[in-house]
Amino acid sequence: MTKTKEMEVRAWHLLLEDDAYRLDLPDDFYQTLISRSDELVLREVIDLSEWQQLKDAADAVYAKTLQGLSVCQRDCVDTMSIDLNIDTAQQTASHS
Repeated sequence: MTKTKEMEVRAWHLLLEDDAYRLDLPDDFYQTLISRSDELVLREVIDLSEWQQLKDAADAVYAKTLQGLSVCQRDCVDTMSIDLNIDTAQQTASHS
């Protein structure tokens, strides 16, 4: 994987970790994650299977957020533990 791919996937994950954005504007948060995922695949930074992994992570976090907000619970979803299964280390090591 290129350094660009590593940075792009990391940036997407940092957005996923933004609890304030997620809790204050959950619909906008979700749409932004999906839009960024779409952008990455259209720019050929990630492939379709990796796009699906990002979408699945966004779907899961969005569903958990809506569930928590429906019972007036402003939680912190453990997004750090979400493994996107996108290999960012293998190619990076060969470019060092």
